Amino acid sequence: MKKILLFLAIISILLFVTVGCKSDPELAPVETPVEEVPPVEPIPEPEPEPIPEPMPEPEPLPQEPEISEEELLSSATKAAENAKTMKEKIESLSLQGYNENSYNSGLSALESYNALVAENASATEKLEKATLAEKEFTEVLNSAFSKLASEKKSEVNQIRKKALEIKSDKADKVGYEAAQLLFTTADEYIEVKNYESGYNYFVKALEAFDDVYNNVSAKRQAALEAIERAKNKADNVDEFAAEADKIAPLSTEDDSQGEE
Repeated sequence: MKKILLFLAIISILLFVTVGCKSDPELAPVETPVEEVPPVEPIPEPEPEPIPEPMPEPEPLPQEPEISEEELLSSATKAAENAKTMKEKIESLSLQGYNENSYNSGLSALESYNALVAENASATEKLEKATLAEKEFTEVLNSAFSKLASEKKSEVNQIRKKALEIKSDKADKVGYEAAQLLFTTADEYIEVKNYESGYNYFVKALEAFDDVYNNVSAKRQAALEAIERAKNKADNVDEFAAEADKIAPLSTEDDSQGEE
């Protein structure tokens, strides 16, 4: 029985192998094309960067020469003297009211300077107070002369207008141009904040325009009087002729009889 089963198993195997070989014919192998890879060029190594040269050390800034104690003291003395001169001018012209704050600050700084001189303090301290006094008194003078110059300019414009109304620029061309030059110079000083000089030139311009106006006015008045006298003279001649004719009338008949 075992032998029969073994025999049948062998036959079954043989049949299976035979049928499988017929149903699945052997396929020819397919070759896959291989792409050619281009050769890779070697990457060049980067060139080494040049080492920067060290920055040169900056040259030391020139140091300001040290000012000696004697020089500081001399500067302080000059500033204090200038401040005192300005103080006297302010008080003599009664200009304190144009800038009382600066005037009081200047007085205080000048008093402090005098105290430092008495104490024999350092030149630096003296210079600080002296220059402060000088600065504050300068502010007073600038405030005062700025205001005064503006007022004087208004006066000049008024007299100049009157001079133009009587054609002074033509009747007295030289005088008018000289006055105008003074006026222009005053304006130039005001533009650069030299108020005192500007004020002084406005004063001169006012005087010059006033002279031009008065001179031309006098000439015009003299001319008008001369014209009036000439008119009166002509009128008088007519009056005298009429009066003479009444006293000794000229008769045409008498003249004709006399001729006969």
